[in-house]
Amino acid sequence: MHSSRKAFFLLFMLLVGISQSSANERRFVYTYETSVLPPGSREIETWNTYRSGKNFFSRRLDQRIEYEFGVSRDLMSSIYLNYGMKTEDSNGDEPGGNSTSSYELGFSNEWKYKISDRVADPIGIGLYGEFTLVPGEVEIEGKLLFDKEFKDLLFAFNGVVEQEWESEVDNGETKTARELKVEFDLGTSYLLTSRLSAGVEIRQHNVIVDGEVEHSTLFAGPVISYAAEGWWATIAVQPQIKSFKGSTTLDLAEYEKFQARLLFSFHI
Repeated sequence: MHSSRKAFFLLFMLLVGISQSSANERRFVYTYETSVLPPGSREIETWNTYRSGKNFFSRRLDQRIEYEFGVSRDLMSSIYLNYGMKTEDSNGDEPGGNSTSSYELGFSNEWKYKISDRVADPIGIGLYGEFTLVPGEVEIEGKLLFDKEFKDLLFAFNGVVEQEWESEVDNGETKTARELKVEFDLGTSYLLTSRLSAGVEIRQHNVIVDGEVEHSTLFAGPVISYAAEGWWATIAVQPQIKSFKGSTTLDLAEYEKFQARLLFSFHI
């Protein structure tokens, strides 16, 4: 087994060996809510994201193991171990090459602060920050979170900005490329029973290089969440709907045609 994959699953087995109790549910996958864990509470959350469908053969699986903990009444933090595996055509954008696989291991640290409550106040407001480090790449992400709950109906909206620096060595010289990503996420979910909810998530994603928007695309699809005593799971399917740059309907150079993400979490 690949060494990075061994490390990833070793950490997973270490973490899941801890006892369980009640958990804090997320009803969306891509859209964040303002709720935070209480002080002293802890959760293990696993992510699995599958992507496929580009101009050439491409399949990708990203996995994350997250350890979340409540810091104070309105503040929580978490650390992630990230593992990615990608298989694609060796010719890049042109089909007909050999199938090649690559692996990636990284680390992330997240902080979320709740400013106001989505039930007690007119609207829930929160701040989110995340730092990610992988070999040759650094990412800093910030989110402004809004949500509101009306009995069984939940609305959430995120404004997201991410700055990415990627370095590579070319003929002995290190070159750094920068990308700015701006995203808007909207989710609505209805509580069908005390445990089951269903809804829709919409994402509009943009990539900006040297001040110019190079990619701008819309994704949308269903999201389903189930919460039980001590654990919860949420799954979303996100097909690409429309590209707003270029002459083609879909942007299959930068993005995949299809992606799905499963979250599973339990309290420790």
